[in-house]
Amino acid sequence: STFVAQYLGIRRVDRAMHVVWQGCLLALALVPFLVLMGLYSYRLFIAFGHSPELAKFEYEFFLGLVPGACATILSSALVGLFAGSGRPIVLLYCDAIATALNVVLDYGMIFGNLGFPKWGVAGAATASSISLCLKCVLLAAFAYWYLRTNRFGSWPSDAAGGIQLRNLFTLDLTLMKRLIRYGWPAGVSVVAEAWSFAIIMMLVGNLGERPAAATTLALGVNVLAFIPLIGLGIAVGVLVGKYLVQSQVHTVQRVVEAALIIGVLYSGVFAILYGLFPEQVMSIYAIGNDPARFESIKPDLKPLLYFIAAYCIFDSFQVIFSGVLKGAGDTHFVLLGHAIAGFGTVGLAVLGQRIFGWDGLYYWWGVISLWVVLLAIFFTARYLHGGWKSKRVIEPNLVSNEIDVDRLS
Repeated sequence: STFVAQYLGIRRVDRAMHVVWQGCLLALALVPFLVLMGLYSYRLFIAFGHSPELAKFEYEFFLGLVPGACATILSSALVGLFAGSGRPIVLLYCDAIATALNVVLDYGMIFGNLGFPKWGVAGAATASSISLCLKCVLLAAFAYWYLRTNRFGSWPSDAAGGIQLRNLFTLDLTLMKRLIRYGWPAGVSVVAEAWSFAIIMMLVGNLGERPAAATTLALGVNVLAFIPLIGLGIAVGVLVGKYLVQSQVHTVQRVVEAALIIGVLYSGVFAILYGLFPEQVMSIYAIGNDPARFESIKPDLKPLLYFIAAYCIFDSFQVIFSGVLKGAGDTHFVLLGHAIAGFGTVGLAVLGQRIFGWDGLYYWWGVISLWVVLLAIFFTARYLHGGWKSKRVIEPNLVSNEIDVDRLS
């Protein structure tokens, strides 16, 4: 999305579409690896010590998800096109249609309704894969329609150095290298964050069923406060990329200020709810749960809401400022921040557990809170430092040419 936003910021629709195609080619190159993983997943599950009966179900589910995984990585390039061009409504349409189909197919394929055979877990995986493949097709259809109707902007003439439409779907190794150069740190940072979080969840799981259940419920509560911020961070990144290549740094700063106001106000509402009204919040999540079991979890759950209330505003800072850095192309610093805050915090916490015997539910939630605060500090400091202002993911000569044209016009 950063590449698309910056190319469209200098009105180079041809380059934006060309980089999306490079993303599609990169996704296609990964398909054989996903297929091999699916075919050999049974051996992998057995190697992890799972029973043959469990491994059989896991293998069926994993193998059924492989087509959907292939469609997902291919869709990611098209998602970047619409997110980077500021058209999230298309993504909403495609996700809504795919989700609706998934619900219907789950009902049919899992339980043997609507004329489908009863496939159980394999049916769930197949339904998901079909839905994800449909989403990919819908995104491709929207992309073709938008391209043919010039909804992304006018195609530059050959005289202006633009890529001819017939040459759009070719391999461009130079552009592919740029895509990998700036894309891999952003991808690895997500993996680093996921691994760090997975380590904490495994350690919390070792504490027993009640702490694990309380943590799961608390994270479910946190979804309402966190997920909308992700969308805000993506929007900030797109606008930052667009205005930076136009040398409108002042406009970028205004965008960031507006995003901070929205983010802090939104997170502040949840900080008040979780901090001052935890009983009322828990009563909502008690609906549908076994009353006796939920009552046993409440003593552990309530303090966790206080942890979320304490760090959720910091969460808005780290999401927004990381969006700024990604939109500018400062992805290496984003990776550095996640590596230090994630692996550093979790690594030291594990060390404290092994050496000093520090452990417990609140200890690990304190680690999570410190992790979020450190991310907010790192990314805020980088924003204030201003190093991101000179970052661009697209070719420097394209940016300078566009600035010269604007000055002459």
